[in-house]
Amino acid sequence: MTLKLSPVMWSIRKCVAVASLAPACPLLKEFICVNAEDSSMQAISEAVVGWEKLQVLQVGHVDGRALMHAASSQMLQDLRFSASLDLGSLELDFCSPHARMMISAPSPSFFQTFIQNVHFSIQRLHLFCERYDGFFPEQLFLRLKACLVHPGELTHLALTVIISPGETSSESIMPNSHMLHPLLSFNRLTHLNLGDICTANIDDAFLDEMSMSCPDLQQLHLGDRMEWLVAPLLTLDGVAYLLEHCRRLSTLGIFFKATMTNIPQGNAVNLNITQLFVGSSPIDDPVNVTSMLSILFPNATRISHCIRRGSSQELRGRKDKWATVNKWLKSFASARKQSWEQGWLEGRAAGEKSAVDITE
Repeated sequence: MTLKLSPVMWSIRKCVAVASLAPACPLLKEFICVNAEDSSMQAISEAVVGWEKLQVLQVGHVDGRALMHAASSQMLQDLRFSASLDLGSLELDFCSPHARMMISAPSPSFFQTFIQNVHFSIQRLHLFCERYDGFFPEQLFLRLKACLVHPGELTHLALTVIISPGETSSESIMPNSHMLHPLLSFNRLTHLNLGDICTANIDDAFLDEMSMSCPDLQQLHLGDRMEWLVAPLLTLDGVAYLLEHCRRLSTLGIFFKATMTNIPQGNAVNLNITQLFVGSSPIDDPVNVTSMLSILFPNATRISHCIRRGSSQELRGRKDKWATVNKWLKSFASARKQSWEQGWLEGRAAGEKSAVDITE
C-alpha cells in the first residue's frame, strides 16, 4: 500500500525492478521517491503510469506520460513533482481539486514559463524554488491566475524561494503591488504564505484591498521569514485594516514599519492570535508599539522575529527593541484587560442603579 524509495545511486538492475513495480503492486496508494536522480526518471515514470489507485505521489522529475496520468487522477490527495521544460508544448490539466500540490522549480521565472500550457482545477498549491534569477518575474501571479480554471476556488497558496545572503537588499527581487494584484482574485484564500518573499512594496492601501477581497484568511505570512534590510511601506495602520475585515485570522506573520497614525478601533481587535511574527520589521519606539499591539492583539503573549545573533548592527538594534516589546507585552495586555473588566463592572453597576431609581 505504501512504498518509499531512496532517491540516489540506482543501478540498472534497480531501475528495471522499479519500472516493473505496477503489475506487482496494483493496489499501491502511496509512492514517495523525492529528488531522484535524472537517470532513474524513466523507471519511475514507467511505474507511475501503471498505478490507478495512487493517493500520494511525491517524486522529482517524471516524463510527460506520467504527469498526464497523475494529472487526470481523481483519487490523488497529495502530489509533488519537479517542473521541467523538457515537456515542451505538452498541455497538462490537473483536475484533482482536493489534492495538495507542490511543484518544485529552479526559479520563479522558470515556473512562470512552465505553466504556459498548464491548467489547474485545485484548491491547494505550494511552489518551491531553489533560487532567483536576479529578479522577480513580473507576470508570475498573473500567469498563475490565468492557468487556474476556477481562481476563486483556491484556498491555500504558498511560494517559497531560497534567498542568498547577498539578495536581502536587492530591490530587483521585490514584487510591487501591481505584480501582486492578481492575488486579489483568489477570494476564497484561507492560507497565504509569502513569508520568504520581500513584501516591502506592499502598502496600507493594498493590504486593505487584500483583506476586503480575501475575508476568509486564517493564516497569512508576508515577508516575515527573512532579514530584509529595506524599509517596508506597510505600517500598523494597514495591519489594523487587515484585522477589521479578516475576522477568522489566527496566524499572522508580517513585515511592516512599526508605526501607527490612527488609534485602533474596536473592530480591529483580534482575540485569536497569541503569537505575532514580525520578521525583521523596523521599530523605533518599543513602548508605543507595545501599547498598540496590546490593543490589536490582547491575547498575544509573544512577538517572534527572524533576526539572527550575527546580523548587522542595524538589525541587532531592531532585535533589541523587539525584545523590549516582548518584555512588556504581557504586562500591557494584562493591565488593559483589568481596565476593561473594571469599566464593565462599573458600567453594569451604574445600569443596575439606574434601573432601581426608575423602579422607585
